[in-house]
Amino acid sequence: MKNEVSYYPEIQKFIETQLKSNFLASNHRELYVYWGIGELKKNLHRIIQEHPLECSCVSSFAENVPPLSLDIFALITDGVKFELLILEIKLVKSAGLKEWSQLIGYCLVSGAKYGLLVNIDNGCSPRLTHTLYSEHHMSYIQTIVNEQQQLHMLGFMQWNSLTHNFEYSNLGFIKSLSDLSRRLIAEFAD
Repeated sequence: MKNEVSYYPEIQKFIETQLKSNFLASNHRELYVYWGIGELKKNLHRIIQEHPLECSCVSSFAENVPPLSLDIFALITDGVKFELLILEIKLVKSAGLKEWSQLIGYCLVSGAKYGLLVNIDNGCSPRLTHTLYSEHHMSYIQTIVNEQQQLHMLGFMQWNSLTHNFEYSNLGFIKSLSDLSRRLIAEFAD
């Protein structure tokens, strides 16, 4: 039986392909997507060292971000700006408030604007479904850090291990990878 970590490569590849394709289709310059598994700070430094031209814009952030152990994260950059996408990957019968709370915590501590809870071959609990439908502030979170507003936009998706594709639940603020792509395109627009 496979564990959740064994699904990381196919999920990463799918997301990266979708983001890059949508970004290029919008007539923007190239978008770079770099992945890290595990500790955020250490992996950011590794990515910057491996790709100094594309990732120099991340240096100050990488110095100040606290150590944080994540399932997967993507550093998305055009070489001038960057955004973080945190993926909390689960292989559970039903993803619930515990898993959602973990994703929220990771986004708040890291400052990541985007976060996805992905359950492999299963959906989420009735309680989480109700919460995400009725409590919109649980997936669109605004905080103030050092007198600056930060946004955290989260979504729930299901990975189908047979079709190697996402199934969208319409839960959370980020509804699909196309929705995520549109938001990133707006972030990186000149």
